[in-house]
Amino acid sequence: MKLFYTLITLLLLNSINLSAQTTVVVDGLSEPFKLLINGNDLYIAEIGADKISKIDITDTTPTTINVITGVSGPAGFILNGNDLYIAEYIGNKISKIDITDAKPTAIDVVTGLSSPAALFLNGNDLYIAESDGNKISKIDITDATPTATDVVTGLIKPFGLALNGNDLYIAESDGNKISKIDITDVTPIATDVITGLSRPTELLLNGDDLYISEYTGFKISKIDITDATPTTTDILNGILGPTGIAINGNDLYASESVDDQILKLANALSVDKYHINHNVVLYPNPSNEYLEILGLTKREHFEIYDALGKKMLKGNVFGDEKIEIKNLVNGFYFLKFNNGSTIKFIKK
Repeated sequence: MKLFYTLITLLLLNSINLSAQTTVVVDGLSEPFKLLINGNDLYIAEIGADKISKIDITDTTPTTINVITGVSGPAGFILNGNDLYIAEYIGNKISKIDITDAKPTAIDVVTGLSSPAALFLNGNDLYIAESDGNKISKIDITDATPTATDVVTGLIKPFGLALNGNDLYIAESDGNKISKIDITDVTPIATDVITGLSRPTELLLNGDDLYISEYTGFKISKIDITDATPTTTDILNGILGPTGIAINGNDLYASESVDDQILKLANALSVDKYHINHNVVLYPNPSNEYLEILGLTKREHFEIYDALGKKMLKGNVFGDEKIEIKNLVNGFYFLKFNNGSTIKFIKK
């Protein structure tokens, strides 16, 4: 069962090569959705198998261990001490387990929700993205019988949450955008942060960088939330149905729900994947005839790929030499160098 979006076009992407630093951590899963790291354990919500599993990321060849089965479409989770709160998308409820139990039993926390897909905890307040309800609600987890109250409504299929201070960032999947609200407002109003995304499903904040899984964009991207008008930077392209993101040190983990596996992008947070260095500039961008690379210190071999991973051009460049692109059709392309660095550009 593929609960999320059916992507026939994904079959066209078999030729895409992921970053050379990208490795498959574990495969053979069942539609892995959201991810969570606790120590050396990477927890995986397998929405297609109705279970939570985990792996030890320090193992050379990790194997999955079932944490709990029989949860109905786990789409998201969050840890509070030893309590793992689970958003049961199909079960329309939040449940919880004690991860220290050898055989944990799921206990209902709140029921009667509308396809909960993501959770975020702020103090005692558990914020819930109710996907089919097109809203964010919250409960007080200290209540004996919590009742969900609406925080903001009128969203477009919320699937991911991240909190920075009082700002709650929301991935509106069908709206193809990230919005935010101030949770201290009595009646919060969602304002757009960035639009033009492609089915964003998960958010993860690391410093000022907000990482975004774009399900039908086949990529993990990021924005700087301090920018007045943020623009996306691609981190990992060619990933089939990315849904979950987790960060451990400088390494980024991503769930590839279509291929049923978890990928690891080593040093994703310490290396700018899409620039050779801060002194190298591609000009002009967008361009319709040629590209010039300013700041190269030696002759570099390059290859140009289209958005589907097909190699279009190759050659070498240095100094004031230009790369002619006038015969390329209009669209997005990737200029890749032998050292693995990549610059995205637009042919117009």
